[in-house]
Amino acid sequence: MVRIKDIAKEAGVSPTTVSNVIHGNTKKVSKANIDKIQRILEKKQYIPSMSALMLAENRSRLIGVLIGEREGKRRSIASDPFTSVILNSLELEIYRQNYYMLFHLANSQEESWKLAATWKVEGLITLGLSSEENLELSEKCQIPLVSIDNYYGEKKVANIGLQDFEGGYAMGKFLAEQGHKNILFLADNDVGVDHERWLGVQKAVEEHGAEGAAAGRRIMPENRELRKAWLEDSLEDLKSRDVLFFASDFYALEAIHFLQDKGVDIPGDVSVAGFDDSPYAEICRPEITTVRQNIMKKGQEAVKRLICLIQEEEFKGQERLPVEGVVRDSVKQKPL
Repeated sequence: MVRIKDIAKEAGVSPTTVSNVIHGNTKKVSKANIDKIQRILEKKQYIPSMSALMLAENRSRLIGVLIGEREGKRRSIASDPFTSVILNSLELEIYRQNYYMLFHLANSQEESWKLAATWKVEGLITLGLSSEENLELSEKCQIPLVSIDNYYGEKKVANIGLQDFEGGYAMGKFLAEQGHKNILFLADNDVGVDHERWLGVQKAVEEHGAEGAAAGRRIMPENRELRKAWLEDSLEDLKSRDVLFFASDFYALEAIHFLQDKGVDIPGDVSVAGFDDSPYAEICRPEITTVRQNIMKKGQEAVKRLICLIQEEEFKGQERLPVEGVVRDSVKQKPL
């Protein structure tokens, strides 16, 4: 393990001078010594002590990332491409901003508040918490907070999300223009992003659908085992539709496999569309027609927004990132 006094001995300076360079206190250090010390630090691959850095700066440089749990069950991050990609994005950007990420799966508000207080995090980024939970957490913790994929109306809350209504509308318009009349939108809830996507689909079919076209909606169980049973019970209904438009690619992939196992041809018998353009969309057969969001950018922008709040820069409220449709093979199209 490389110690500060070893660096100081090789550089021919005092340990205090090396410590000042490591912590950025270089006003009284010559440029020649700064350059020499930094070269030695890089050569020896010196990694500063996090606890020492926190003590020297009297701040934690920690950003807490909270992912809300539902039904009291641990999420499998590895099996959820959306969550794993956005966590990767958050960690990379937090590190780029010279902070450290403290990740936590939050079972309760009390647990989240204790995490923030115990570790003295400088700010929070949340995903999977309701708007009400975020407002309560922000009020209780009294530290900067940025949420991902929430809706707050006129409330002054920092949030990074998507143009969900526009994404739903674009897909609904595309499906209607391909001659599909019986369109079913499926999600596991009817709040926030999924509600906005449903409103977009509904509006698009009303405006662009042929005579007799209609958009319906079904709420599926979030629990996977319950959802499997729900799919079995709903098989005849699903087979009767022209298109099944799912609120996520994960659900679209799951339904495609289920229907194919039942002998249903996709898209010959039923078309399927998704939302997100996750890695699942391209590895599925057929590849999934979907609405693309830039998940990496969503994470980056959430971190940048939080850093602005931590540094008490101008408050910027809710931002909606653009989306775009991606046409692949899972939706039957009009012949050219």
